[in-house]
Amino acid sequence: MTDRQDSPSGEEKSGKGGRKWLLIETFTWPDGDVSIVNWGGRPRAFLPVTSALTRSTVARVSQAIATVAETREPLSMCSQGYRVEAVPHLVRDRLHGIQFWCGRDDDPVPEKPLVAAWRVDFTTKTALGSPEWAEMADLPPEERGQAVSLATVFAQATTDHRESVALQRIVAARAGETNQGFWTIKRRDGTQWQSHWSHGTIEEQIDGETHRIGLGLSQKVQEPEPVVLEHRILEASTNPDEYQAIVALDDLTLIRWVHGTTPPNMIAWRRIPHEPEPAVHPDDRPAMLAMARGLTKSPTHGSLRLRGVDGQWVRIDARADPVALDNTISAALVRFTIADQT
Repeated sequence: MTDRQDSPSGEEKSGKGGRKWLLIETFTWPDGDVSIVNWGGRPRAFLPVTSALTRSTVARVSQAIATVAETREPLSMCSQGYRVEAVPHLVRDRLHGIQFWCGRDDDPVPEKPLVAAWRVDFTTKTALGSPEWAEMADLPPEERGQAVSLATVFAQATTDHRESVALQRIVAARAGETNQGFWTIKRRDGTQWQSHWSHGTIEEQIDGETHRIGLGLSQKVQEPEPVVLEHRILEASTNPDEYQAIVALDDLTLIRWVHGTTPPNMIAWRRIPHEPEPAVHPDDRPAMLAMARGLTKSPTHGSLRLRGVDGQWVRIDARADPVALDNTISAALVRFTIADQT
């Protein structure tokens, strides 16, 4: 599998001979286009396959979708030196999407991520999951294979900061809408896992009535949930002793202070005449770089010294969270307090 030059660079490979699984939604197929919603464990915001993959790979995707839509069974096929693996995800015999892998016929097939499909009837406020969803969510026997109330689903999920968007699209669903998010799913045994979900809304005739239906896919992911720049959310979490700033990860420089944060008057950050150049103490740069690298796995913490307006060093205690910019993690939300200077 090879991407075009304008697709996410370097995403298709995972070690020697390794190629990654794609999760491709088919919510409007065959009338509409299909798109990638997860690429090798990294969420994608409905990335069109036609712009992300080579023409030959797009053809293999199209053939795989058509085949599994008809057979309702996983596909394993070798042709002209290539091997294709495709796994359908259906609810009530409707194809929501496929997991797709393509490589040379002698390439090892990587472990397939856990994926499940589900549908929500926004008209009746009920939800139904695929057998894979029942297993991943550890549903009790009486809830498997039948529609349950949305309240039952929400009781099992810890929603993210975009819950308001999800709720809005439940109570006022419109055909053609799409949505994505990260929710934490709690199992009966006390364990939990993070789900990156994608859904598209369609209209369906049921007993002579038009229902608005959300077709969805969820994939178990390991990456931390990115913080999205919603001013209301960030302002609500600010306390008088805490400062919040958005920092670029490529050069670890301040992008802006978060709305609601009054910049600390003892730290140099303006880059103006008569004020020292902003800087982190040289001895603390390794700790700062370690915090930045650690954001690919989880939020990070650290104690750093920043240049003060008087030229001295001011110690801060900081926490950093990854921030989603243009659907990639390229910045960090840094929350910090000024340590006792005595």
